[in-house]
Amino acid sequence: MGIRDRTRELVKAELAEAILAVFIERGYAAVTVDDAARAAGISRATFFRYFGSKEDVVVASVESAKIDYLAGIEAIPVGHHSSGWGLLRAAIEPVVQAATEEPESLRARLRLIGSEPALKARLRERRAANTDALAAALSKYMDDDLSSRVLATAGLAAVDIAWEEWTPREDADFRAIVNSIFTRLETAGEDPRKR
Repeated sequence: MGIRDRTRELVKAELAEAILAVFIERGYAAVTVDDAARAAGISRATFFRYFGSKEDVVVASVESAKIDYLAGIEAIPVGHHSSGWGLLRAAIEPVVQAATEEPESLRARLRLIGSEPALKARLRERRAANTDALAAALSKYMDDDLSSRVLATAGLAAVDIAWEEWTPREDADFRAIVNSIFTRLETAGEDPRKR
């Protein structure tokens, strides 16, 4: 990516964050494109130069926080044996870390997204890119691509459930919720009659 494209992406991410703050403060439905542009200090034309719609603002704010799934896996100590679920849990550690660093702003963003069916639908569409990135990271450590894709899909669905459990509860610990879900996943294949 050239310097012009990188600059454009940085400006877009900054604008998305500024506009998202207005959506959170006043409510997504209550804010018009003109209101959003004015709050960000830009014209309506500039708004549409960066975003096709209000939904695109929220998607851009989520996309600006790229997750390096491979970094989580590579942090596992050399020689440490991990199951597929263990690799997956390590891969999503950057997500968990991000949630623990800025829980209030993340909760506000998730509440906004959860309140608008159109936003939820758009972000589900975006999950395909995250699934591909996570599967690619897992595939470096697994025997076959199908297993990587299955684990990536299951793992991101598990993270979605963790978000749903965590978002409405101010005192909830995201890391504890994720760990609890992954413990359930690891034991899900066991015969429940033998537990």
